[in-house]
Amino acid sequence: ERVRVGGVMGTDFRLTAVGEEAASLEAALTAAVEELRRVEDLMTDWRPSPLSTLNLAAGKGPQELPLELAAIIGRGQAMGALTEGAFDITFAGVGKLWDFKRTPPQVPTRAAVAAALRNVDFRRVVVDEERVTVSLPRGFRIGLGGIAKGYGIDRAMKVLRDRGVRSAIVSVGGDMKVLGQRRGAPWEIGVSHPRDKERALAALSVSNVCVVTSGDYERFFELDGERYHHILDPRTGFPSTGCITATVVAANAEYADALATALCVLGPERALALVERLPRVEAIVVGLDGAVAASRGLRSSLVGEHKR
Repeated sequence: ERVRVGGVMGTDFRLTAVGEEAASLEAALTAAVEELRRVEDLMTDWRPSPLSTLNLAAGKGPQELPLELAAIIGRGQAMGALTEGAFDITFAGVGKLWDFKRTPPQVPTRAAVAAALRNVDFRRVVVDEERVTVSLPRGFRIGLGGIAKGYGIDRAMKVLRDRGVRSAIVSVGGDMKVLGQRRGAPWEIGVSHPRDKERALAALSVSNVCVVTSGDYERFFELDGERYHHILDPRTGFPSTGCITATVVAANAEYADALATALCVLGPERALALVERLPRVEAIVVGLDGAVAASRGLRSSLVGEHKR
């Protein structure tokens, strides 16, 4: 078993590959890390990248993009439609008003948020698949923070598989994709409580699946007794008031990443109603009141007092 750790996309990664041949595992892990960095370089909006170049050209008509970037923007729009705008790749138009690293913290005015919301609507982004161009209205910005990490996980796992690895786990910021088995048994993944990391919500035995969590504990500040976290509701421009956290189990990490973000916005009832409609997708959500709920396929995985 070989492990590689480091930092990417503003968080930490841990890649584990299991097999007999140490040298080939090491080479596969090196290639997978390079792939994570390549995806970050393509999709970051924190520094110059094809995405930040697109954002600078908002209002200037169709812009030619790398095929991969145009495709994920198109899939991001599809997630917007699926979630009725709870996930919106153009949220960055209002997200730029929020700085979670600033000291002292500052909450934008309602007037500033209302003005910025005019630049949030995924349906106004025009993706031309044939010409591989994307056109943004003036003032719009795309942020792929809720989907790029999942895409990177999918790509890194593909690299490992293409290099012959049969058993592995790719974890970025705690979001993971698992391949095969570990010592002849499924991988054991624990889902911890967002307010108490020592307390488990669920125990999952999984292989060949992704487990992705979004929550209000990742980046936040507190001001005058209020907690402001980084998952913004694209419909209000303020931090979402749906769920404290949402964990999605699905085949594809990109899909799970975007969906988990949307479920935090939608709140427990609407979140689970959506998940029950989706094939081969399960979820666990924690409401603002701390109540834990799960879709049908995961109820038996809840542990302790959360079992119903």
